[in-house]
Amino acid sequence: MSLSLLPKAAPPRPASAPPVPLVARLGASLASRSVRYCQWKGHGKRERWESGRGDIDLLVDPASWPDFIDTLAGLGFKLALPPLGREAAGVMHFYGLDDRTGQLIHVHAYQRLVVGSPWRTHYRLPVERALLDSAQQQTVFKAPSPELEVIVLVLRQVLRHSLRDIPRRAPPAWLDGALSELDRLEDQISRSGVIAALQAHLPEVSLDLFDRCRDSLLPSCPSWRRMVMRARLSRALTAHASRPPVFAPFERLWERLRALRGQTSGQRLASGGSVIALLGGDGSGKSTCADALEAWLAPALATLHAHLGRPPRRLATLLAGGLLKVVRAMGAKREFVLHLELLRHGCTARDRYLLYRRARRFAARGGIAICERYPTPEGWALAGPSEAQGVALEIDSPLATRLRRWERQYYNRITAPDLVFLLHVDPDTAVARKTDEPAAYVRERAKRTVETDWSDSGARIIDATQPLPHVVATLKSELWRTV
Repeated sequence: MSLSLLPKAAPPRPASAPPVPLVARLGASLASRSVRYCQWKGHGKRERWESGRGDIDLLVDPASWPDFIDTLAGLGFKLALPPLGREAAGVMHFYGLDDRTGQLIHVHAYQRLVVGSPWRTHYRLPVERALLDSAQQQTVFKAPSPELEVIVLVLRQVLRHSLRDIPRRAPPAWLDGALSELDRLEDQISRSGVIAALQAHLPEVSLDLFDRCRDSLLPSCPSWRRMVMRARLSRALTAHASRPPVFAPFERLWERLRALRGQTSGQRLASGGSVIALLGGDGSGKSTCADALEAWLAPALATLHAHLGRPPRRLATLLAGGLLKVVRAMGAKREFVLHLELLRHGCTARDRYLLYRRARRFAARGGIAICERYPTPEGWALAGPSEAQGVALEIDSPLATRLRRWERQYYNRITAPDLVFLLHVDPDTAVARKTDEPAAYVRERAKRTVETDWSDSGARIIDATQPLPHVVATLKSELWRTV
């Protein structure tokens, strides 16, 4: 049915209790299912990971892994894969949407305690059972004993020392956070407890080596000594080392080059990516909502923002458009101008198809492509074949027929998106919002959108006359529930 026949919105419901934060629900669900786990690092930074600005690092007993996965799935978490699949064995990433804040919550789940970058030699610390056995309930999650946590903290921070830090006069920026966390934990431990834990669980690391590693985290420690301690610790842990393939550094370099070129390299959903279409008339807020969705997803997941209404123009399009301007200025015959108009529309169709193909390939690799003005058949009057837009209909020559056929073949190859959002605004609201375009033009396009029958498109109609935060929150919830 057309938008004009949609039922009016129901009156607002009475205010209800605010939703419980996703992190709190996760902690409660893990406890109710007696999952054997612990937050093995970072539990002192609750504000950071509860707001989605940091990840939640959970070590899970393999025997509890099925219950853990069921718990995450029940809360709407989704498995994501790092770029190029590069991650240590036994380590996985999950993301869930916190409806209270609209932020993505990142759970970094470990079956094996692995420290170090997966792009370089990394190490498994065989202390999982000890950490789980000592875990006690804290404010949200279970946490291990502070003695074990101090040991793990010192070892993993020493393994972060890098050769590129040697020329720097100041200590690396991450060291301040490590020291504050270390100070917090050392207020809760006894030295005898640390000694006993080292001897029982990490005999490879002598007390003298551990103390020297601890001292290498002090700001006064020279950079060269930090590298010496990293080398000594690496030798001590050599039995637990896992070296990446020889081509891993080249993969890392390639990812950095892509990032410099503005190409996203975030994690990709294991369930597969999606092409999301944002449709609506001018003034409906498509660009604003697309920017908001991109800003929400891009820090965590591979995200592409494509405007198919204004695709990047290839050389042929630029030449056709330039030639069209010249012949119009010269006062050429109308028949010639109309043929050039059809040529330019055909070149634009090709540009749209190429951008569509890029979005489809991106989604096939697990990314999320957010597409404005996606050329669905229902929306061809706004972005589609020249015939659907009433362009050059009076010309009926063999050349015009071939140009229209050539143009139409590109639109026929554009398949339906995975998810369609239609932002609905009435013509008066559209005119009031879109002040940089002629009012009659905006009103006509909004009217076309309202009068179009979208019932076969599968579009989810969003009332875009609501305040922008409400519209964006609805889009986030519907998108996350569907992808």
